[in-house]
Amino acid sequence: MQMSSRAAHQAIEVRDLSKRYGDKLAVDHLSFTVQPGKITGFLGPNGAGKSTTMRLIVGLDRASGGSATIGGKRYADLPQPLHMVGALLEARAVHPGAASPSPRRNTGFGVDQQRSSHRHP
Repeated sequence: MQMSSRAAHQAIEVRDLSKRYGDKLAVDHLSFTVQPGKITGFLGPNGAGKSTTMRLIVGLDRASGGSATIGGKRYADLPQPLHMVGALLEARAVHPGAASPSPRRNTGFGVDQQRSSHRHP
């Protein structure tokens, strides 16, 4: 997630955030603060709630409990949210039609490219 210079002095705050889909708890009382100017990422296995958390922060989904604010305001309440906060949630937005590659396929991509460049002068 990237913030414009207008929002750069404002923190992203997530407090006791939860999201439930039926009986599945996707995000379980998550709390954290991203300080201004810090680059922050989520690490975890598939299904850990990383994308769901991002969707909750930018208002693409409604939380079952808790809150997510940017500079003290919900994303939907920011005066010009698209001018203040940007997030890329799915790589398919950048590479349409691409399936999510496995880590092995990602790792091997550079090697395959290097091999093919040696075959062709």
